[in-house]
Amino acid sequence: MATKKRPYHHGDLRRTLLESSVELIRERGLDALSLREVARRAGVSPAAPYHHFATRDELFGALARDGFRLLGQAMRGAREAATGGVTERFQAIGEAYVRFALAHPAHYRLMFRPRWVDAAKLAEDGAAHDAFEELLRGVSELLESDALAAHVDRRGLVLSAWSLVHGAADLLLDGPFAAGLDELGAPAQAIPALVTRAFADLLRAAGSAGTHS
Repeated sequence: MATKKRPYHHGDLRRTLLESSVELIRERGLDALSLREVARRAGVSPAAPYHHFATRDELFGALARDGFRLLGQAMRGAREAATGGVTERFQAIGEAYVRFALAHPAHYRLMFRPRWVDAAKLAEDGAAHDAFEELLRGVSELLESDALAAHVDRRGLVLSAWSLVHGAADLLLDGPFAAGLDELGAPAQAIPALVTRAFADLLRAAGSAGTHS
């Protein structure tokens, strides 16, 4: 089947190549991505991608940076839109993380994979740091609460929260959560809210127990 050329305006080739790469990864996986195949998918000459990406690794890095920017925006937007107190905002951030992975699987599968992305180069851009700062901000707000500050370790809370949402995202994308959990009455679309709500409930319980100890 002939590849339909994707129209683009002068100056938009880079974005066209990135969008074509996302489509290719979704359909055929990371191993299928090459600059030649991306060019074919985008409907441009095989040499065209090299005006923006010298190697496939550079293309992967650009996709990962885009992913972290999108993730940061998603978590920030969820925090700002959340109603209630600090625990509800923290829960909204976590749920946004999981839902980002489901909405942008091609980006997500690249972002934390050192096989595909140079972490040192990624750090230079700052997008990954900015996204992580959203999680840290949620943790800091929680620990400003008198009920939690004296009873929860900040480092442990950050690691636990990140592990929870990242694990849920992985299990929804590539594991048994993808089809939901019938035995628990939990359809896949409900799982992000379920796991983040449970984590928030545990934090409330920890705070309550601490004030009565």
